[in-house]
Amino acid sequence: MPHAIIRGKNGQRHEVDFEDDPIRVEVHANERVIEISIDALDDHASSDKRRFALLNLPRHLFSEAMGEAARRSGKEKVVK
Repeated sequence: MPHAIIRGKNGQRHEVDFEDDPIRVEVHANERVIEISIDALDDHASSDKRRFALLNLPRHLFSEAMGEAARRSGKEKVVK
């Protein structure tokens, strides 16, 4: 089940649970930032209560993390 969990500087935890509802995932990028958004498609709540998650981060950190993930996945051994 898709979900997002964040914890702010004040220590308060926030969670968005999309359950099994259809979602839309969009990725936007430019030279400086990557933005990933997730929206619940069938959420009929008012616009200020609809479920969504938005992640905006520096492109170089995103690229480093993806490179590290690719290197880790290449090291996995296949057990027969």
